[in-house]
Amino acid sequence: MGRKHHPTETTFSRRRFLSAAASVTGGALLWPRQGAAGGVRLRMPPGMPRSRVVQVRSRRAVQGPEVHRQLVGEMLQKALMSLTATTTIGQAWRSILKPKDVIGLKFNRSGQKIIATTRVLSDVLIGSIVEAGWRPEQIICIEAPEGTEARNQTTPARHGYASTTTDFGSGADQFASVLDQVTVLIDIPFLKTHNIAGLTCTLKNLSHGLIKHPARYHRNGCSPYIADIVAAAPIHSRLRLCLVDALRVVYDGGPEATAATISDEGILLASLDPVATDTVGLAILNEIRQGYELSPIALSGGDLGYLGAAHRRGLGTALWHGIDLVRLES
Repeated sequence: MGRKHHPTETTFSRRRFLSAAASVTGGALLWPRQGAAGGVRLRMPPGMPRSRVVQVRSRRAVQGPEVHRQLVGEMLQKALMSLTATTTIGQAWRSILKPKDVIGLKFNRSGQKIIATTRVLSDVLIGSIVEAGWRPEQIICIEAPEGTEARNQTTPARHGYASTTTDFGSGADQFASVLDQVTVLIDIPFLKTHNIAGLTCTLKNLSHGLIKHPARYHRNGCSPYIADIVAAAPIHSRLRLCLVDALRVVYDGGPEATAATISDEGILLASLDPVATDTVGLAILNEIRQGYELSPIALSGGDLGYLGAAHRRGLGTALWHGIDLVRLES
């Protein structure tokens, strides 16, 4: 399908789209009457604070597969300092991590070579953590590009899966052995469409990337499997930060990536809430797709089965009035 116009040229810009999504409580675009699959309206639990999601964008950060390392570093600093309300990147990391943590960085192997941003982002991220006081051997990269460990002197990830299965409610499976190697997880997914789940971002990068038999859990749009797997102790007890690589976004035909279905967006998202992060990711994908005259993936986070399930499971919020979206330029 040919592209009619670039999203940045559309009269309904991303900034206007996200601003409207974050502030309007009765509109048709992101606020359907039934906010969850199956006709069950989602609700915010009483007293639950709003979840902050920080979006940092630099239009100069990427040009096709060329990634501007310095700008990505600046974007990372802005995102984390805003997320943690700190004034230095060291303070930001110390508010997220503990001195003795063993840090698992969970990237996404699918589409990595074509999207071509992980090498720079992984090096920038590792360098930032090390500069803040953690040793390279305290960092373990999962699904990072070949050569990442050698360049950064990080500890190799343990291969294989646990010898025992973990019951997560809607199923049971063996979780990745690397989870026993780390004390915390930083989730660094791509932002992509998904031909079954609709969207793959923070939650699916964890659920289907850290178990032995992911193919078993794709029925019903991967719901409630994504939510149940992430809620299981091996992942949920370790998840500390979501950092979305939306520098280049797969807006159609995902999870596989082709040059024809990638949009250079120059965006990083940072949050402590994976559900809110995926909800913002959904809005970004919908706006890009609007520029190509493609239909939206879903009208709201609640209308996307696995996101509604994750909200009800207590993993975070899929409701816009529960999200504090901060947009920054770099």
